[in-house]
Amino acid sequence: MNFIKVLFLSMIFTCVAWAQGNGGISGAMSVPATTGIHTPFFIGGALEFGSGTGVDSDRGIGFREIEPMAGIWYPGVGFLRVGYGFYDYDEEKDEEKNIKVEHSDMDIELGIHLFGMAYILGTFSRSKDLSDLGDVAWNEWGAGFGTMLNIFSKTILFAEMSYKWVLDHYDPFLEKKISGTRIQFNLGFSVYVW
Repeated sequence: MNFIKVLFLSMIFTCVAWAQGNGGISGAMSVPATTGIHTPFFIGGALEFGSGTGVDSDRGIGFREIEPMAGIWYPGVGFLRVGYGFYDYDEEKDEEKNIKVEHSDMDIELGIHLFGMAYILGTFSRSKDLSDLGDVAWNEWGAGFGTMLNIFSKTILFAEMSYKWVLDHYDPFLEKKISGTRIQFNLGFSVYVW
């Protein structure tokens, strides 16, 4: 059910981006204006939604985190972004007291514009959970697509959806090794620094 909601929202954002380019394929294929951009360096952030750290549980479903990011983005060509996000949550362990977990993500994302404002992206994430039950770290690889919307000359809004492969790691709450997949949806902005 959550997958259908994420897919529906991503379709809406894609339609909005295409409509901005005078509608249809011909408008979407035009490269966005870069007036006022002297260098492609940007800072920004994203709201991350989707399934969270628990591959075999409901842990983290919904809003996950706010992730600040920086990098290089040239509209119509591609981008390289680096972000670091963190959040805390409580986990119940066998009806005992709640255990506080500190989660962090270091993300590297590479995107290539296919036509106009639509792009594909590949991601690598290094994730960590720190808790009294034990510390664990794992890697995630992902692939997805997104679209951007130019606001003024130096600001970009973007929406993207990615499918992530969570590599094998030990989950101290489930007391077993887990691996699997999850879906993530990002809404973000970037501002060129000069």
